[in-house]
Amino acid sequence: SCEYVQPGSDCDGNQLQVGDIFEGGIVFQINEDGTGLVADLHDLGQMNWFVAMNEAENSTSGGYDDWYLPSIEELELMYNTIGQGGSDGNIGGFSDYLYWSSTGNQNTHLRLSFVDGNAMSNTNTLSWAVRAIRAF
Repeated sequence: SCEYVQPGSDCDGNQLQVGDIFEGGIVFQINEDGTGLVADLHDLGQMNWFVAMNEAENSTSGGYDDWYLPSIEELELMYNTIGQGGSDGNIGGFSDYLYWSSTGNQNTHLRLSFVDGNAMSNTNTLSWAVRAIRAF
């Protein structure tokens, strides 16, 4: 833990950038107020949606316990910044696979392809990859 010099800076006072490792993950969003989002450095595995929600919420990766399953919009942002759709390539180390989002209803949820960036609805019982995120 450290005292930030300014919002959006690391412990050494360096301005955070998308792709930096910070607060247990890789930064994929920085807001104007210095807050943002990080993706876990690793996938939690492949599982159905119900298990995915539970695993994400119970993750303690990097010593943090406030991880969650991203929305479809957050997954798209990850794909376009630190994933296969990013200008720097797949710096987030995502698999060329389908990832669950928290966006959906009782029977189906959206998943995002980290091959082509397309979203699609699937039944909750299918097994797709899971990458948790957290706010900082």
